[in-house]
Amino acid sequence: MTKYFVMRILIIIPTLFAVLFITFLIGYLGPMDPVTMMQTEAMSYGVLLTPEEVADLRHKYGLDRPFFVQFGTYVNNLLHGNFGYSYLNAAPVGKRVMEALPVSGSLAMGAMVILVVLGIPLGALAAKFHNTWVDYTIVSTSLFLSAFPTYVLVPMTLIVLVLWLRVMNVPVGWEGVLHPQFFVAAALISLRTLVVVIRQTRTATLEVLASEYVRTARAKGLTELQILIRHIMRNALIPVVTSIGMLIDDFMWGAVFIDLAFNLPGLGRLFTIGLEDRDFNMIYAVTIFTAFVTILFNLLVDLIYPLLDPRVVYD
Repeated sequence: MTKYFVMRILIIIPTLFAVLFITFLIGYLGPMDPVTMMQTEAMSYGVLLTPEEVADLRHKYGLDRPFFVQFGTYVNNLLHGNFGYSYLNAAPVGKRVMEALPVSGSLAMGAMVILVVLGIPLGALAAKFHNTWVDYTIVSTSLFLSAFPTYVLVPMTLIVLVLWLRVMNVPVGWEGVLHPQFFVAAALISLRTLVVVIRQTRTATLEVLASEYVRTARAKGLTELQILIRHIMRNALIPVVTSIGMLIDDFMWGAVFIDLAFNLPGLGRLFTIGLEDRDFNMIYAVTIFTAFVTILFNLLVDLIYPLLDPRVVYD
């Protein structure tokens, strides 16, 4: 097992390098760059930059250099812990990302807890009452909720909670994980992926219910609760855990509209600002951090497998 996880950890480095290279290449080949955005913003204030001033700005930020020179410089700075500075206000990008990471991470973990607490029991319940009104209600409701795009579901939820029911104030920023706003935002992030966990749990549970060892357990006189905990859920949770591990990236990026709607200082907001202003250093940093968190979380999912099924052995 030690050898396996050492190899997995070593793979993180080339994976992050590939993610950074592709992101950097897309930014380099894009039709606009930060200097172009500065030029456009200056024109909106009636200031016209001369070609010489534009060339000086490109040289200042190193945007007039070849691609591999720019990329090599960025990687070298990255290895020294320097994520660069924002093209807009010269603020350290790494500091801003580290400030936003707890917000997005908390929302992602909150959404995951909701998925586990609601998705797995509802999926198991749907499998237990297979082809009954309970099964149809759970599956159809989850499918109905997942059909709403986030940009539709969020305004509708805010209208109901803020304007109609008046149980929540207009979101004005990050209030912590104990604030009602946090639970609403985490629930909205999890709704579109809740159907995945429910259907995965339902399918896996149905397969286990048809197994011979479950029938043997019933013949031995074990209660349904004992059978569910000891025999069914431990085996049925393996594909569910896998799907949840793959959904962490959706949680991180699914918060983009949530950050804007709830005025949260998360990674989604930083990434949106970076895209709008072509702040490349901000885009690169957010992408790298998100990729790292996704890879790390999937590594932790692999650690859980042997706990669920002792037959899983890493050579």
